[in-house]
Amino acid sequence: MRLLNIFAALSGVLALAMLVLAAHALQPAPEDLDRIHLAAYLQLGAATAGLALANRSGRLNLIAGAMILLGAAIFSGTLYALAITHSRAFIMLAPVGGITLILGWVALVFAKPGA
Repeated sequence: MRLLNIFAALSGVLALAMLVLAAHALQPAPEDLDRIHLAAYLQLGAATAGLALANRSGRLNLIAGAMILLGAAIFSGTLYALAITHSRAFIMLAPVGGITLILGWVALVFAKPGA
């Protein structure tokens, strides 16, 4: 679960860094700023879930946390790339990230709660 904690924390750092960059350095167009905001808020939510799940035991909690963090990273990364580079080269990864994220949350339905 230590790795889940590390990746969740790094996810939060990246999301906050993107929000700061968007506010101060990038000066993106309004639609690109909306993409960055959506990606960062989604990634922050996933980071929070990952930190909470890192303190739970059980394989399914670990799998759910990893799926939530991975899905958020793929989905958010795609939005960040689109907003910054305007390249649609990786846009097809967004649904993969979104589905992975959703399935991670669904896995929590079946996970045992508690530490």
